[in-house]
Amino acid sequence: MADKKNKKFKYLVVVAVGFTIVALLLSGLYIWKITPRPYSAVVLTTGDVYFGKVSYFPMMTISDVYIIQATENPENPAQPSLQLLPLNTASVWAPEELVLNRDQVVSVSKIGKSSQLMELIEGQNVAR
Repeated sequence: MADKKNKKFKYLVVVAVGFTIVALLLSGLYIWKITPRPYSAVVLTTGDVYFGKVSYFPMMTISDVYIIQATENPENPAQPSLQLLPLNTASVWAPEELVLNRDQVVSVSKIGKSSQLMELIEGQNVAR
């Protein structure tokens, strides 16, 4: 009889530990998803530079992606002007995020909160 109660108790402990682990994993995932990520500049070996929110798990991705594109300046054709464009409107394939090959990444740098680039990005986000 005591052996039967002991097995029941072990079973309940295993179930309780399992539920606790699942609850901790789900709450960690929720916190990870809602935590705002800073904007970063990502430079690739191809020379491409992307600006966006970098995530490293489960694979390296960049979301809310922007690029800088040179456009012709109508006032001074010799001096091109630069535009910050969201990648999902600047490219034909309109990606929501890019999956990056870590071997092709030269550097990842956080963009300063008070930088001109961050001001442009925030201006773009307000306009959306």
